[in-house]
Amino acid sequence: MLQVLLPSLTKLDEMVETVWTKQDELNSVLDRLTTELEQFDELVQPDSSVGRGQEASQKLKDSRTRIANVNVVLKRVRTRLDNISMLAQAKILQNQQH
Repeated sequence: MLQVLLPSLTKLDEMVETVWTKQDELNSVLDRLTTELEQFDELVQPDSSVGRGQEASQKLKDSRTRIANVNVVLKRVRTRLDNISMLAQAKILQNQQH
C-alpha cells in the first residue's frame, strides 16, 4: 500500500512547490503594481488624501496578505507531506529488509 501511496505524495509535493513558485511570481507583480499605483496617485492627485490609486493599492496589499496566509498553510501541508513521505519510505525499506 505504501508503494502505491508514495508516488501520489511525491506528485502532491511537486504541485505544492509549483503553487509556491507561482505565488512568488504573483507577489512580485503585486509589488510592482502597488508601487506604480502609488506613483500614479502622487502625479494625478498630489493634494488628495485618498485617491483611486491608493484604494487599488490597498486592495493589492490585502491580496498579498491573503497570499502570504495561504503560503503559511502550504508550508504546513508540505511539512506534513514530507513527514508522511519519510515514514512511508522507511516502512518500505523495513518491509524489504524482512
